[in-house]
Amino acid sequence: MPRPLQAHWEWSGFVPIALIVGWWLYDLQFQWRALVEYQFGWLVVVLAAYLVWERWPAIPSADQPASIWLCSALVLIGTPFVLVAELYKQAIANTPAASFSLSIGCGFFLAANALYLRGWATLRHFLFPSFFLFLAVPLPGILWSPVVLTLKEFITSLNVETLNLIGIPAAQQANVIRLPNCVVGVDEACSGVRSLQSSIMAGLFIGNLMFKRTSSQLAFLLAGIGLALAGNFLRSLILSITAHRHGIQALERLHDAAGWSIFLFTAMGLLFLAWLINRFERRFEKAGPSAESDLPLAKS
Repeated sequence: MPRPLQAHWEWSGFVPIALIVGWWLYDLQFQWRALVEYQFGWLVVVLAAYLVWERWPAIPSADQPASIWLCSALVLIGTPFVLVAELYKQAIANTPAASFSLSIGCGFFLAANALYLRGWATLRHFLFPSFFLFLAVPLPGILWSPVVLTLKEFITSLNVETLNLIGIPAAQQANVIRLPNCVVGVDEACSGVRSLQSSIMAGLFIGNLMFKRTSSQLAFLLAGIGLALAGNFLRSLILSITAHRHGIQALERLHDAAGWSIFLFTAMGLLFLAWLINRFERRFEKAGPSAESDLPLAKS
C-alpha cells in the first residue's frame, strides 16, 4: 500500500474511537447535570484531553497489532455491559448504575480498537488518561452509599471525641452530634466526599505531570487524600464549636465561609506538597550519579 494511502487508513481508523468517546461523554453529561457531586465532569474531560495531548508527541510507532481474536473477545466482553445499560435506560431510567455499566463497556471497546490499530505499546501509552476519565463516571448507589456513610460516621465520631477532649460535652447519634444546647448534623455534603473527589483528581493529574517516580506519585496522591480528610474534619469541628458557643444561627452564617476556607487550605497544601516532593525527587536524581561515582572501582 502506498505511504499516503496507508497513513490515511491509519488516521481513519481513529474514527471509531472518536465515536465511542463521543457516545460515552454524551451519556455521562446527563449525570453531570443531575448530580451535584459530579458537576466537575467536564473538568475531568478537559484534563484528560490535556494528558492525551501531552503524550501525543511521544506516541509509540505502530507495532504488531493484537490478534483479531483478542480484540473480538474484548468487544464481546464489553457488549453485555452496553446492552444492559441501554435497555435499562430505555425501560426504566438513566441512572448512575446504567452510566457506570455503559462506561465499562466503552472501556473495553476503546481497548479493542487501540490494540487493533496500534498494538500494545500505544494502549499502555494512553492507559492513564483513559483511567483518569473514569473519575467522572458516577458510582452506582451500591458503591456510593457505603462510601458516603462511612465518611459521615468517621467525621462524626472523630468530632465527638475531639469535642469531649477539649471540654465540650458531645454525644454521637448516627451522623448527628448532640451538644448541650443544639444538635449538628453531618450530611452528605459535610461528609467530605466532594473534597475527597477533588483531591483524588488533583493528586492523580498533578502527580502524573510533575513526578517521574511511581513512588512519588503515590505519595502525593495519599497525602492529598489525607489533606482532604483533615480539612473536612477541621471544618466540621469549627462549625460544631461555633454552634456550641454561639448557636445554630452563627453556624449557618459561618457555613459557606468555612467551606471556602478549607478549600483554600487543601489547595495550598497540595501545592506545597507538590513543591516539596518535586524537590526531594530532584535531589535523588542529582545524588544518583554522584553516589555511583564514589563507589570504588575494581581493578582487573
